[in-house]
Amino acid sequence: MTDKTDNNQEHKKSSLENNDQQGVASSASEQAKLKSQSATPNEKVPESKATEPEPKKSASPKATVPPSSEPTKASSSGKVLAIVAIIIAIILAAVLYWHGHNQSLEQAQKIEQLQQQMSQQQQQLQDSLQTAESKQAKQLANVASQQDSLNERIEGVSRKVLDLDSKRPNDWMLAEAEYLVRMAGRKLWLEQDAVAAAMMLANADERLAAINDPSLAPIRRALASDIASIKSVKKVDREGFVIKLNSLIEQVDKLSLDGVIMARAEEPDFSVSESVGDWKDNLKKSWASFSDEFVTVRRRDGNVQALLSPQQHWYLNENLKGKLLQAQLAVYREQQEIYDSSLAQSAQWLQEYFADDSVRQAMLEQLEQLNDKQINVDYPEQLTAQGSLKQLLDDRLQRLLTGQ
Repeated sequence: MTDKTDNNQEHKKSSLENNDQQGVASSASEQAKLKSQSATPNEKVPESKATEPEPKKSASPKATVPPSSEPTKASSSGKVLAIVAIIIAIILAAVLYWHGHNQSLEQAQKIEQLQQQMSQQQQQLQDSLQTAESKQAKQLANVASQQDSLNERIEGVSRKVLDLDSKRPNDWMLAEAEYLVRMAGRKLWLEQDAVAAAMMLANADERLAAINDPSLAPIRRALASDIASIKSVKKVDREGFVIKLNSLIEQVDKLSLDGVIMARAEEPDFSVSESVGDWKDNLKKSWASFSDEFVTVRRRDGNVQALLSPQQHWYLNENLKGKLLQAQLAVYREQQEIYDSSLAQSAQWLQEYFADDSVRQAMLEQLEQLNDKQINVDYPEQLTAQGSLKQLLDDRLQRLLTGQ
């Protein structure tokens, strides 16, 4: 940009010099013209003297014409203009040079700042890359160390397992016996299956007997005690109860509603006595017997219940089924109070709202049989052999891990 400004300044200077030269030449030519015009008519001109006739002298009193001052004024004004133009050109050139120089300095400063920022950013990137690489290297080293330690632990555990398999095979049978005892407890308390629980305890006792270790005699005695206590539990035929209740639920739709039961009317006594003193009563009875053939009035004493609508009949059947289903659920949950109350409510509804037929009589007999049954059972709270077996296995495993 500075080169362009220098070229512009040189071009302007040359143009101003040319203008000055042209002005000087024009001023010189104008001066020569003025001199030629200001020459007196008495001067001799050798070339025109012979040819041109001598002018006649006028009779006017005027003498020679004085020279004019206008050309001198024009030449001085041209010089002033040229000088002013030169000064203006110099000032413009200086201003342009100063402006270009300042712009070049500002651009140089901006370029230097950008270079500094780029160098700073590059340095920051390099630092961040170095820190990331160092962190990654540390993490890889930690992972490698953890992997090595884990491999060492796995190898140690595998060696101990091999030692256990080769040196102490009876521990596996002990673990099986402990598992069977634990499953027997779940069968007994969660599923209320005493038969399956007793079978599992018997299998655990067989595992301990196959080990043939005298130190296990206390555990076997505990197993025998648990088996005896489970076998002494009262057996409840829950499936039979549920089947009978289900048959009662199916018979509900076969029931018919009871009709209106009217109180029995008293038959009037129209017999006449033979006594003459009862003539009034005999007359009344005779008149009542005569009028009874036309109008009959009978009195009935007692409460009369209204008939149920079809919708109420459907609700009654569904409520009766719900009570029997509630009794079934109570059998599985061993809820004796709910079981007894459900059966009693069902029997009451059968007697109050349904007709006295063979279906109702059969259902009432079945409900009476079920009402006398006991559904709750007292199971042992815990198995004594389970804690002993678990403690024995924990001790042997601890000795194995410590290498004793």
